[in-house]
Amino acid sequence: MMDNSPKDILIVVAHPSEADSVRKAVPVAGSVCELLVTGVGGAAMSWALQKRFSEGPLPLLTINAGIAGSYIGSLKPGDIVIPVSDCFADMGVDDNGSFVSIFRANLANPDEPPFTGGRIVCSNRWTDAACTLYPAATAATVNMASGSLPVIERIRREWNPDIETMEGAWFAYTCALHKAGYMSVRAVSNYVEPRDMKRWNIPLALSNLETAVADILNTFRSL
Repeated sequence: MMDNSPKDILIVVAHPSEADSVRKAVPVAGSVCELLVTGVGGAAMSWALQKRFSEGPLPLLTINAGIAGSYIGSLKPGDIVIPVSDCFADMGVDDNGSFVSIFRANLANPDEPPFTGGRIVCSNRWTDAACTLYPAATAATVNMASGSLPVIERIRREWNPDIETMEGAWFAYTCALHKAGYMSVRAVSNYVEPRDMKRWNIPLALSNLETAVADILNTFRSL
C-alpha cells in the first residue's frame, strides 16, 4: 500500500502555475509528495526528470500534472483527463510540405519499446485507478503549440489525439525507459484551434487540476 510519502510519490510539472495547484492539492489529500518543476517543453522535462532519477531513489510513482489543449468538442476548458497514450506528434520529416513521422520515414521502429504502434502506452494500476475518476484520453506532444489550421489538421490526420501538450510524451518516454511507475493528469485550458487566447481559461484549468490531484492522491491511498 502506498503511504503518500516523499519516497513514494514524485509529482512533476512544467510551469510554476501548475506547481501552485499541486502545492494546494497535496495537503488536502493528507499527503506529503516530492514536487519537481522542470520548465516548459520536452527538453526541460526530460533533462530534469533524468537528473532526478539518476540522483535517486526512484519513486514508486511519478505523476505528471498540468494543463492541455483539447482537439475534441466533448472536452471543454476545465475538463480533466487521464492520458493513456502519448506520441511525439511533430517529430519527423517535412517532405516538400507533407509531414512524415519518424516511423513512416523508417527512421525508428514504431513497435520498439517504449513504443507500440508509434505511441507510448501507459497501462498500470495507477492509471486504471485514475480512470475510474476521470476519462481516459489519447495525447499528442508537440515542440510548437498548435495554433493554425494546417498544423492542427496535420496532427489530426497523423495521430487523431484528444489533447495536446508540450511535455507528455517526453515524460512518458523517460519514465518508461527508467522502468519507473508513472501516470499523468491534465486539465483542459483551451481548444486547439487558430490561436485566440481570449477563449482560453487557464485559471479554471488550474483550479480543477488542484481538485483532480487531490482526488487522485486520495484514491491511491488504497493501492
